[in-house]
Amino acid sequence: MRQISSVLGLLNLSVFFKSHLFLLPVLYLFYTSCGITLADFFLIQGLSSLTCLLLDVPMGYIADRVSKKKILICSNLILVLRFLLLYFFPTKFVIFLGEILYAFVIVSFVGTGDSYIYELLKTENKTVAMLKRYGRLYFWISIGTSIASLSGAYIYGELGAKMVILLTLIFTSVSTLLLLFIPDIDVKKKNVLSMKQKYLSIYAEVKRALKNREFINLITFSAFLTATYQIFMWSMQPVMKLALVPVTLFGVIFFLNHMARASGSYFAHKVLKKFNLVKLGWIVYFGFILSFFAMIGIGEKTPLALTLALLVFICLMISLQVTWLISAIARIHEISTSKNRALSASVNSMAGRLLTAICLILSKFILDGNPLSVNLLIFLILFIPSALILKKWKV
Repeated sequence: MRQISSVLGLLNLSVFFKSHLFLLPVLYLFYTSCGITLADFFLIQGLSSLTCLLLDVPMGYIADRVSKKKILICSNLILVLRFLLLYFFPTKFVIFLGEILYAFVIVSFVGTGDSYIYELLKTENKTVAMLKRYGRLYFWISIGTSIASLSGAYIYGELGAKMVILLTLIFTSVSTLLLLFIPDIDVKKKNVLSMKQKYLSIYAEVKRALKNREFINLITFSAFLTATYQIFMWSMQPVMKLALVPVTLFGVIFFLNHMARASGSYFAHKVLKKFNLVKLGWIVYFGFILSFFAMIGIGEKTPLALTLALLVFICLMISLQVTWLISAIARIHEISTSKNRALSASVNSMAGRLLTAICLILSKFILDGNPLSVNLLIFLILFIPSALILKKWKV
């Protein structure tokens, strides 16, 4: 097998190209041009998150029987299919179908990418570097998304959606080719679980987690932060459109957003040396409270400079959220045994997806008769009780 550093270098380069989603900073503008309403926009994202949740266990079942390399390649091919459909058939149906396909892309990568890194490190007994390597992976994902965000909005404004989608197809194809050169990892698989056994194992793991206060804290606060981030993420473009922000600046804000996420990933292992999860959690909590007020305060008559300043602040708070989530995942790996480590991480992921799906789908019904500010205010009220988790958390 090649040296770990060179293999992970190829994997990082592949995800760097894969994350060049040039349509992302103007997704709302593109969707509305295809007849999607604001309420539909949130519903689509909610259904996507729900699909991720439903696919989580079946994807884990497949991962036990197929090599992780093949799953990563399949994930990329599905992403290529999504943008091919959008390129040739930009309709409401294809948009909904595309988000379902993207849910498969997310689930197949998130569970497989970190497992691939862990198993690769395990071949040379270097699992102690998991947090650092995991952070580096998401650093390159965020860097790629940042570059695509900055350029995608400009290209969309100058050359239109077709060119943006075509560029995404090219970058995703390069990413897929790079994956062909990473090795399969030979892992001895004993007592591979059936689908029914996997669901029973998750049920047992949930019961176990409910008896462990730290697991409860990690999982529930992670779910709150994940769902709240998604509310911020999908509210940014409608808010910028409401505030009459030029299309080119959509890309600038999304660039800063993902650069902030990249920084949060890259420095996670260093930040955790100075702040424990509870102290960092309080910082993120109050930062998110202020972020809600910042986003609610942005309106049609808000000066452009103030709008941009408030959005930059929200991006900075999101970077701390990423740091906390990555640190929480690493902590889950630490307090889990080899027998239940994957299941514990899966339960954590599923909790975040479930709460995200509920919030985004609920937004559809709120936004059908109310402005976006009402939607944000409701979720601010729902987020406030998460302080009880931190208050009762003993470290």
